[in-house]
Amino acid sequence: MDARRKHVSPETRKSVELSFQIVGRIHEILTEKGLKQKDLANMLGKKEAEISKWMRCTHNFTIDTLSSIENVLGEPIL
Repeated sequence: MDARRKHVSPETRKSVELSFQIVGRIHEILTEKGLKQKDLANMLGKKEAEISKWMRCTHNFTIDTLSSIENVLGEPIL
């Protein structure tokens, strides 16, 4: 595993780190507001399974998606 990590480009590492920061911030906001992923899914008109994928850091967030999340949560993500 360590050998594989050495071959990961700096750009990819930065992208992964940013994804973790985004998901961490969304989780933080949900916790502060006493909300669950299911609540976020309902607020966005999405399926809970889609939100679950986002929260596993396997989703490449678009500006539109981030904007929608910020709008329904009333908090900045970035």
